[in-house]
This record gives sequence, structure tokens and C-alpha cells, in this order.
Amino acid sequence: MKLHYKQTAIPLLLTSLFALTLTACDSEQDATSGKSTTLRQGPATGILTDAAIEGVSYAASSGASGITDAAGLFKFNYGDRVEFRIGQLNLGEVPGAALITPIELASGHANKLQNLLILFQSLDADNDPGNGITIPPAAAAALDASIDLKTAPEDFVNAPALLAAREAADIPGDIRTAEQANAHFLSQAVNLLGNHLWANYDDSSASFFRMSTDGSGEYLHGIATADDVCDANRSCGSKVVFTAGVEYGVAEATEVDERGFKLASTTEVDTNLQSGLSHPRPTWRIHTDGDELIMSDIVVVQREREQASLFGELFHISKPIELSSDDEVAETEVQETRYMKMDNNPSDIVGAWAESRDTIKTPTLLFFANNRYMLVDPVGTAGQSAPSACAKPGVEFATYAYDTASSALKLSTFIYNTSGCAGLSEHTGQALTFKIDTDGQSATLGREGRTPITLYRISI
Repeated sequence: MKLHYKQTAIPLLLTSLFALTLTACDSEQDATSGKSTTLRQGPATGILTDAAIEGVSYAASSGASGITDAAGLFKFNYGDRVEFRIGQLNLGEVPGAALITPIELASGHANKLQNLLILFQSLDADNDPGNGITIPPAAAAALDASIDLKTAPEDFVNAPALLAAREAADIPGDIRTAEQANAHFLSQAVNLLGNHLWANYDDSSASFFRMSTDGSGEYLHGIATADDVCDANRSCGSKVVFTAGVEYGVAEATEVDERGFKLASTTEVDTNLQSGLSHPRPTWRIHTDGDELIMSDIVVVQREREQASLFGELFHISKPIELSSDDEVAETEVQETRYMKMDNNPSDIVGAWAESRDTIKTPTLLFFANNRYMLVDPVGTAGQSAPSACAKPGVEFATYAYDTASSALKLSTFIYNTSGCAGLSEHTGQALTFKIDTDGQSATLGREGRTPITLYRISI
């Protein structure tokens, strides 16, 4: 029997009471609470990038050292501090991570971020960062420590040491302006974010992002979460703000600061209301260190409860907020949401599977390591051998059991289903087969009386 997930509007009073029992919890945030995180340790390889940056010296606290290669690669151990230099100029010392950009090296300083972009791109041997950045040894040798990376960018572009380094390596063209340097870095943003599939989940909710790496800016987002009538500041109303659903569109970075990129998106499919990238707040930012996708926002600090009972607290917070003066502003804080790389087991079902390997806008099935299954379907055709009027774009979220030896797959306890008759919810409790090919990179999903579906592993 087909299960139908109903989007139910909750009366304001009951919603407020429920919100009070979950103090400072946002369902969007709940779905991305970091419960699936794992401790990273041991030797690793990272990438230094604006575009990939070659010719920068590095030294890790565990002893690894060298010069970044054409791919921007450097070696470190998780837990290391890694120092980067060009010649005698110290660019910064940061925790070792799979991806280091000027955002990390700037360590929260706006001028330094801007000047690092100018520096890297202006020292590129062919003055074309679009094909990667190569810093010539002659430029590195000529660069001394007199450059102040925290000075105003308009002064930095005229720094004598920067001019001397360019002349020493006979670099063509002009020093990059702040506008040119920003434009290049912004053009790399979605590709950087798309290096991995990103997920965050627990036993009752999940959120997933897939972004393109081909420069198109395409992205796919799915979220399985309870309806929420409260926004990021926990300001609640009578209308649902966040809901389970799917989002597909094109995103581009419009700004960058010390917390990351600000994105603007054009959506083709959006059934999750204000979840995802379709309604970014002005202070919302996103970036990645190669191991995590990190979203942050500046939100109002939640006050502590002052009443013993829920009803007392409800009526207490209904009173107008009194400020001591017209100049007083609400206290704010930076709130982060972190996504991990999508689980993947090459010899098992755990991972992300799609009907098309190279297409972002395609039904995608996720099998998490905690035996939870999620469908993210931006077209409403998952599991359908022919178009069906009852199928629509949406998500499913359920429990699964899989036997590797027999390839038997069984789904149960569908918590969310917003995709109508698309997907697998009508097969609840039935025996399905999920036969993984010997290379582990494709599989055949079989259902009684239905045409088998070929799926491709897209997680790594």
C-alpha cells in the first residue's frame, strides 16, 4: 500500500509549545547536526587552491615538507599545523585539511583574504589563473617578508616587493586588481564545493547536497526533516518555513568573505520551501575544507528560558522585547552546520546511487551506514518504467536492510515520502533485489513485476 506523507499546518500555539520543548533546535539544523561525523587521523594529501597553486613551500608540524606541485598537492598528517610560504613571506599556518584556500589562510582577516587572492594570481607565471597558478622559483626567491598581507588591498597592489618578484620572473601583464582576483575566485566556488557528495543524517532525518564540477553551477539538494514554522533566528509564525523536499537549480557565488562564499541560485525544482540554496539569508555563507561542507550564518543568540512551565514561558516570550536604548542591538553569534562526505563502501550497498552517472538532475538513492535510505528525486520518475500522473519530484526516507550474499533489499518504516508514487515506498516490506556488479560501480534494482533499473555508484 502506498504511504502518503501529509504536510500538516500546525496551529501556532501547539507549534510554539513544541518548539519550547526543543529549545534552540531548528529542524533544518537537526538534520545537519553532525551526528555522522568521524574522527580523521593519519597521513593525508591536501590541495592548496585558488585555482590549483604550484610553487608554494609548506612545512607540516609532523615533519612533512616540500613545494606544492601542479595540482597544488601537499602532504600532512591529520592533527598537523601546516605553514605555507612563498620565499620569505609567511602566508599563514593553518590546521591540515584536504583543501586549503585563501579563506583558511586569511584566518578571519578580510584584507588578508583579498591580498592573498591578488598575490597568488599576480605571481602566476603566464598571468592566466584560469589554467592553474604556477609561481616561478625566481618570483618566490625574490619575494621577501616586507609585504604586509593585512594592509589595504589598494596599497597592496603597489607593494614594491610584489613588483620586484614579478619582474624577477618576467611575469607578463599587470598585477591583478581586487575585482579581477575576486571574480576568478568566485568562478571557482561551486566547483570547489562539488569535489564530494555531502550528507548529514541521523536515524530520523537527513540532508544531502550534490554540486557540479564542470563549471555549470548545477546542484541537487534533498532534505528529509519535520515541518518547521520557525526561521533561522527561531522567529516562529503560522506558516511552514522548512519542509521535507527536493531542490534542483543553478548556483553561482556572488561574494566571498572570511566565512566563505555567498551563493545566489536559480531553481528549476523547489519543493522544500526555504531549505537548501533557494532562500539564502544575507549573512549565510558556505565553504569546504575538503573534508566537510560548512555552512554558517549570523543568528540572534537565543535567550535562556525564564519560566518554570512551558505555558509560563510561552506567555513570557509573547511580551514585546524591551531594549534599553534605540542604539541597543540583539546579540548575535555565528552558527555552523557541517556536512560530511557521503558514506561509501565499494563492496556493499552503502553509498550514493543514481540513474545517470553524469547528470545532476537525476533520481538519486542514498544508503547510509546507519541503515537509513533516502531518495532524492528532482524529476519524479524514480522507479517508474513509464510516466505516471501520481509521481512527482520529492524525497523518501526509510529504514533498510541489505544482505550482501543474496542481494536482498528490504525497506520499512517510511518516515517521509513527498514524491507521490515515485520511488520505492510502495514496496514497503517486500523483497527487492539490489545486485551489485563485480566492479562495485553499478547495480541492478529488481522489483517483482517491474522492469529492472540500472543504477550507478556516484560516491567515492
